[in-house]
Amino acid sequence: MKRLCITIACIAVYASTCGQTAISEVTQSFVTYPMGHYVLQNLTLVDGTGNPPLYNQDILIHNDRIIEIGEDLIFPDSVTVIDMQGKSAIPGLVMLHEHLFYPKATPGTNFGLNQMSYSFPKLYLAGGVTTMRTAGSIMPQADININSAIQNGAIPGPKMDVTSPFLDREGLGIFETGAFRSSEQAEKMVNFYAEMGVTSFKVYNFITHADLKAIVNAAHKRKLKVTGHLCSITYREAADIGIDNLEHGFFVSSDFVKDKKSNDCDPFKQRKSLLELPVNSVEMSDLIAHLVEKKVALTSTINVFEPYTNREVVPGGGIDALYSTARDKVYKRWVSKQGRDSLDYELFNKSKIWEKAFYDAGGLLVAGTDPTYDGRIVAGYANMRLLELFVEMGFSIPEAVKICTLHGATYLEQSQSIGTLEPSKIADLIILNEDISENINAIRSIETVFKNGRGYNSKKLFEAARGLVGIR
Repeated sequence: MKRLCITIACIAVYASTCGQTAISEVTQSFVTYPMGHYVLQNLTLVDGTGNPPLYNQDILIHNDRIIEIGEDLIFPDSVTVIDMQGKSAIPGLVMLHEHLFYPKATPGTNFGLNQMSYSFPKLYLAGGVTTMRTAGSIMPQADININSAIQNGAIPGPKMDVTSPFLDREGLGIFETGAFRSSEQAEKMVNFYAEMGVTSFKVYNFITHADLKAIVNAAHKRKLKVTGHLCSITYREAADIGIDNLEHGFFVSSDFVKDKKSNDCDPFKQRKSLLELPVNSVEMSDLIAHLVEKKVALTSTINVFEPYTNREVVPGGGIDALYSTARDKVYKRWVSKQGRDSLDYELFNKSKIWEKAFYDAGGLLVAGTDPTYDGRIVAGYANMRLLELFVEMGFSIPEAVKICTLHGATYLEQSQSIGTLEPSKIADLIILNEDISENINAIRSIETVFKNGRGYNSKKLFEAARGLVGIR
């Protein structure tokens, strides 16, 4: 006999805790399924736990919560039934190295950054991202306001963990980022931005050991976390100081630079040292073991380093999302790199092995796309591509999904509410028109993205940003 999976009492509890929230007409225009009471029937699930896929599954949703998951569920007559035969579902993506800016595309300008307040929130949600960390901002007040607008229903987009501006000494040379001159000033910046409302901090290339200690101590006093794209400080040194997270896999590790001077950043020596390091070196194994012991998370942004030759112009697709000038700039660079990126391939292939070794050693590998560099990485599209690259790295499909969902939720300390498809969790999930359990490329067939129990039309969101990336 089939079990009745929900009672009137249970409905009453969830209705009282999660009731309807108002959204604007703009946001409503992208909604296919308003918040309500649904059963999604006959789905194939890759649930984010890393376990094998589940078949012929029903998901019962009430308002913003998953009530029950199982085969042939019994449900009240009041439930709206949606047949999903032939479709699959995964949890909403939880991505930890995202931005709301993009390289300038205007003619005659050197490298710089433009805020993407309009296009990127839509693109992230369209690509299945329901929760993200910005991992560095150029306009923190804008990011905070955008996050508030999303949560208030004024505009569509993912839930956001807003990170501080890049905390660094002088040397980067990008006008949109600032610099501090002392460790004391760095500590004041942590407190200033925390009071503004940021919830994470990002350190960068030219900081000193004293700077990092001051930043970590100030952030940890507020129970906030620090991540870093490092150069002047090695991964091992940062782990010993107490950093929570390291960005870009091992691509920016300076641990293997010979005769490295303390607090010195030489990106050319850093890259050369990784190219010369044997892929199965004891030194890398020891560093991985140290990071795992110190419980330092590692963010893979492997798509940023994807080579050009015989690969997509924009990884994951989406060249039509770019403003015409940006599109021309990206395409010309892609053409110029064809057959000329052998060293990129070498380091890319090494890094795939090292990141998987970190995961296999028990490290918390998390994911992000970093939509910056030369403009080839585009929000939303890149997030879908990242799952494909994890499978290319040797992860199983359930593992790839887990890294991009549960691991991110674990780092954000939100795994009790998001990151997997389980009863009582928030209804953040992606509906795919194809079976992702058989082919990771099905990630590109997103139909609907449920965030907080409300189903958004992915195609409409993508279309709304067409031609706008690079200008707004």
